[in-house]
Amino acid sequence: MSDNQQQKEDKTTFLHAFKQQIMKAWQPVPTLNSTIIVFAILSTIFLVFGIVLVVFTNKIIDYKVRYDTKCSTINYPKPDTVFNPAICTATFTVTEDMEAPVFVYYELTNFYQNHRRYVKSKSVVQLQGDSVSYSDVSNCEPIIYYSDLRKYRFVDKSLKDGDYAWPCGLIAASLFNDTYALYDPNGNKVDISSNNIAWPSDKSTKYKNRDMSIQWTSVEDERFMVWMRTAALPDFRKLWGRIDQKVTAGVYTIQIQNNYPVDSFDGTKSFVLSTANAFGGRNSFLGISYLVMGIICFIILMVFVFKKFRQNKPKQEKEK
Repeated sequence: MSDNQQQKEDKTTFLHAFKQQIMKAWQPVPTLNSTIIVFAILSTIFLVFGIVLVVFTNKIIDYKVRYDTKCSTINYPKPDTVFNPAICTATFTVTEDMEAPVFVYYELTNFYQNHRRYVKSKSVVQLQGDSVSYSDVSNCEPIIYYSDLRKYRFVDKSLKDGDYAWPCGLIAASLFNDTYALYDPNGNKVDISSNNIAWPSDKSTKYKNRDMSIQWTSVEDERFMVWMRTAALPDFRKLWGRIDQKVTAGVYTIQIQNNYPVDSFDGTKSFVLSTANAFGGRNSFLGISYLVMGIICFIILMVFVFKKFRQNKPKQEKEK
């Protein structure tokens, strides 16, 4: 048989096997010993990672001040009047020095940013600074025009009701707009920067201003970019700024411009001052999850070890 004929025959055999689904395959058959080894490795990995994450998380210094109960209720005036937000203050004690950088967060509770209608209510084309038609902003419903936006927040009177709201959509319309001023124990204002708080990919590709004369807010503001990344859970923290200097122990005062109402969704809001580690901010859930999975794998491991011991015991008795 020639080489060409052999190759044709091999190809025909392969195609027949492929069509009939009788191709050779390797299927691992777990044994008691291999199962014990797998669960021993998994339990070790999960427990080690869990312990490391918990230890790192416990080293984070974190101070939270809930202030929605300290500040007066926000009563919005009529649209044809000027809105003067309330200013309130709160104090808290830093018990140990916090090394730079120190991060400033705001925390909201009972705010469901993961609702499908809310998440899709934005225009990617508009946020990138391109000209838009109605089809480009149709996903922004119910906030498409400035007349729609004025039902949710105050915007400049020079922006016409019939123009497209820029930016449009529910996410942008619900932008968190409380502001903070932090003062150290000596009464000096602490500089809180909004630089480098958004993702680099967001800053470079996703957000670009079109024309500030037709926009009610800047989409290149990093606090806006942080807000636009919707949270998966109803209770969340978002980065508001960073302090690039050491925060020493003492009594600090927060001056809050109280703009953002939380009564309508029965929520709370808090000011948070925190350090971070190699894994980010405080997050006990991840470390605890690893520990729980490690313990489960260890329990399964012990079950298989006990089973192996039971199997070996009759053999040892027979040998005697």
